[in-house]
Amino acid sequence: MASLLDKIDVHDAGDKIILSSDDEATLKYVVEEMRKEGARGLQAPVKVGHQWIASFERPGAAECTVEKFGFQIVITGATEEDVLARSLGFRERGALIVRGPEQEDGAWKLYLDDVGRRTGNIVSG
Repeated sequence: MASLLDKIDVHDAGDKIILSSDDEATLKYVVEEMRKEGARGLQAPVKVGHQWIASFERPGAAECTVEKFGFQIVITGATEEDVLARSLGFRERGALIVRGPEQEDGAWKLYLDDVGRRTGNIVSG
């Protein structure tokens, strides 16, 4: 028996999960079910070319804490994958990994240097 999810393509985009389908109704149904289950940061389906696209926050990445100390960014989360996913947006804007990810006191931490902000060379998308 075929599942509705067979009609949905899932793409990992770091701190977001992107869903796409050529069937609007199926994608809207899946997004609504995810909303009921507590998915955060849901973006409603929009038509892009011949596909319908929606997205939501990667659950673990959304749970990470981000602390900024001057030009240093410290991301703390439950797993190595979560902190790396949460850091993607910062790294796309020029931040560099200084240390980690590594386990400290039962949590994963990743240390970034916000080089773009420090040097004034901020890449905007």
